[in-house]
Amino acid sequence: MTSHPHHSIPPVLPPANCYTVLVIDDMLQNRILLGKFLKAAGYVIHEATNGIEALGTMRKELLRPDLIVTDIEMPVMDGITLIEQVRCLEAPLSGVPIIAASGNADEEMRRQAVSAGADQFMTKPFDLGVLRKEMASLLKGRRRPGIGRIPSAALPTNRLDADLKRLEQS
Repeated sequence: MTSHPHHSIPPVLPPANCYTVLVIDDMLQNRILLGKFLKAAGYVIHEATNGIEALGTMRKELLRPDLIVTDIEMPVMDGITLIEQVRCLEAPLSGVPIIAASGNADEEMRRQAVSAGADQFMTKPFDLGVLRKEMASLLKGRRRPGIGRIPSAALPTNRLDADLKRLEQS
């Protein structure tokens, strides 16, 4: 290895123009497939298996994803509740673009996701080309902090804190 300045950069640091995506899905196979696709497209990926884990990661580790892709039907905390909770967080997290997805999608589920604050709803399995275009569009037109609305049906923060503590103890 030569002594060029760029060789001293640790390999774990993403390039400055890289976007971070939080992928939330209870099925390992889905996270692996989506993670490989997004990494190949240049995204830095973080994963969670449910809404509580995702919120805990964002709050404790100060993860500030540029975009969230979440499944709807998950144990512990489903995607609809997660979306509502993200929209109740302080800016800039409250304005992170969210793509909600489900393999059992119907029009009612789509309405619930959009009503909760999802920016886009997609049916799984993903058309990866369409997903990539939607992600690029959302990242280009990112929400500005404080613009996202707070849903009226959002769970109180103290319930979220109690759920996080319960999950940590188990």
